Amino acid sequence: MKFWVNNEIVESDEVSFHPLSTALKYGAGVFEGLRGYWNADQERLHIFRLHEHLQRLQDSAKILRFSGMPSSAELAAGMEDVLRADNIATDVHIRVQVFVDEVGGFIDAQGPVRVLISAVPMGRHNEGAGKHITVSSWRRITDSTMPPRIKSIANYENSRLALLEAQRHGYDDAVLLTADGHVSEGPGYNVFIRRGGQLITPSVTNGILEGVTRDSIIALARSLDIDVVERSIDRTELYVADEVFFVGTAGEVTPILSVDRIEVGDGQFGEMTQRLRDVYLEVARNEREDSFGWLTTVNPEEGK
Repeated sequence: MKFWVNNEIVESDEVSFHPLSTALKYGAGVFEGLRGYWNADQERLHIFRLHEHLQRLQDSAKILRFSGMPSSAELAAGMEDVLRADNIATDVHIRVQVFVDEVGGFIDAQGPVRVLISAVPMGRHNEGAGKHITVSSWRRITDSTMPPRIKSIANYENSRLALLEAQRHGYDDAVLLTADGHVSEGPGYNVFIRRGGQLITPSVTNGILEGVTRDSIIALARSLDIDVVERSIDRTELYVADEVFFVGTAGEVTPILSVDRIEVGDGQFGEMTQRLRDVYLEVARNEREDSFGWLTTVNPEEGK
């Protein structure tokens, strides 16, 4: 396995960090996770919504005042370099990590930054499976404390606490509420519910990460003439919803079968969930017309 590190391809065992770097001392890092889907008939890898992911990375670095960030074009080129260096010809999860790498710096260090890009083969995260989840006792971080729209490493401790608690109590996963008791998101997932013919998801002011997959599902649903509403969702709406599902880059579209041991609908994979999951994957694999311009195609043979 190889990494792209500040414009150089290196072997994984050659990557190291000083134990007193700001990244390790204070968690000063942001990241993005992307999916690449291999189309065997075309012999091409299609990266899903590359530009939107890199823009969110730049936004996260800007809010945290990182200095010396490479441009999105440089990062995109680095991503293609590492995919070709590893000769990737399968579904893959791509991770771009940016760290403040000052050694001995204090908590206010803003640079220099080190960028790592890796690509790891990854199949379907939740193939054919749904989740049984609980409402966490932990509340979601807020924009006035640890801004959720930043995809920072430190923010994920909030999700980690919720997930560990859920697993300890026998659930697969969790959903977090905002400080005022509205549904926010799951650990690494945005949330959708169906009530009647409406597809509903928390608005961006409900402590969510502004998910790229969330945005994709909204656009796809509207293209299928599904009525989509972005608003606050009460906890009890999860119990009476016809369908509930998580969405995220790694988890794609994951059905929720029960919440706090109350079945969602009939406790099975919902019809709208299945429809949106199928269309999402068809677009991501370039098996359906990419009318949104979401795919960046990589030929693994080029550039060798």
